[in-house]
Amino acid sequence: MSHKIKVILIFSFVSLFALSCISKPYSFNSGKVDKSAVKIAVLGFKDYNGNSGNNSGELVRNLFEGKLQKRGYRVVCIEKTSPEAGLEVLDDKNRSSRWFIDTGRSIGADYIIYGSVHDYSVYQSYTTFIYIFGWLELTSSVGVTARMVSCSTGEMVWSGSITRKSYSFNDAAEEAVYELIRTIKYKPEGKTE
Repeated sequence: MSHKIKVILIFSFVSLFALSCISKPYSFNSGKVDKSAVKIAVLGFKDYNGNSGNNSGELVRNLFEGKLQKRGYRVVCIEKTSPEAGLEVLDDKNRSSRWFIDTGRSIGADYIIYGSVHDYSVYQSYTTFIYIFGWLELTSSVGVTARMVSCSTGEMVWSGSITRKSYSFNDAAEEAVYELIRTIKYKPEGKTE
């Protein structure tokens, strides 16, 4: 086999492998967030296939809060502030611009993040090693769609969607949330625009 064909085969195999593992993050940014001067509230995420009680939304919400804090954002704890807003308002499914402005004001948040889990599944995949040994393994897949809304204008300033696969739901969800948060544009500390 010629050298050129070997290079093409290797490139094709590597490309196919890289593209089959994960989806590319999709995101929209309308502006930059000043992470040192704002407070972000993370609402509960809608569970995947809401009737199954898998708590996928709660897992993603908790990961969002933790990852945002680790990246330097100030996070408003909904459980501590919901008495001021009224817990029933956080369950409202009809969220208009006015709702975000009023809720943000009542809980002390500048931005609100909310979303849903659009994939939460396990499947078997066949893995081989040097085309000699092969085995079945379980792969978990978690897909997350998230939006950030400004509480001063009620407009969406960021949104993102991604699916990640890993050996467990927690690992896949953590990778998905991490990649989504990386797509949020923020103002570097000390700079003003």
